[in-house]
Amino acid sequence: MRTEKDFIGELSLPEDALYGIHSVRACANFPNSLPFHKEWYAAMGLVKLACYNTYQKLAAAAHNRYKEGLQMTFMPTTTVQLLIKASTEVSTGAHFEHFIVPALQGGAGTSINMNINEIISNIALLNSGKTCGQYQYIDPFEHANVFQSTNDVVPTALKLATLQLLEILEKSINTTRF
Repeated sequence: MRTEKDFIGELSLPEDALYGIHSVRACANFPNSLPFHKEWYAAMGLVKLACYNTYQKLAAAAHNRYKEGLQMTFMPTTTVQLLIKASTEVSTGAHFEHFIVPALQGGAGTSINMNINEIISNIALLNSGKTCGQYQYIDPFEHANVFQSTNDVVPTALKLATLQLLEILEKSINTTRF
C-alpha cells in the first residue's frame, strides 16, 4: 500500500494503482456504479496528447525566441516526453481498469479530468523508474494538467469520442446488405 495526502487528510491506496487520492475521493462522493465509456477515456488520452505536443512546441518556440531573458520556466523536456508516452498509452485504451470514477457524477468533469491526470502521471512515473504516487517528480495537477481547463478537455474528448463512434456507425451502415 502507498499513502497519498491532500488537504482533507491521508488515504491508503494499492501500491500499483494508477489512480490517486482525488479519484478515490470522487468515488466516495459519487457512489453510483454506472461505468465510464472506454471510447471517452481513450479520447481523453488523445486530447491530453494534443495538449502535451502543443506545450512542447510552445516551450521550444519560447526558448528559441528568447534565448536569454525568458521570464517563464517550462517543465523539463524529459517530463513532457514521459507525459506524451503516457497519454499515448491512454489514447489506445490501455490502463482503463484504473479509471474508477463513475460515468455519472456531479460537476463539470473535474473528477474525470483528475482521474486521467493521476493515471497519466503515474504511468509517466513508472516509465521513468519511479513508483506511483511520487508526485514531487510528475504531479497530476502541475504537470499532467499543464495549461488545461477541465471545461475544455472533458467536453472536447466527449465530442471526439462521439465523432469516432459515429464514423464506426456510418461504416457499419454503409456496409450493411439489405
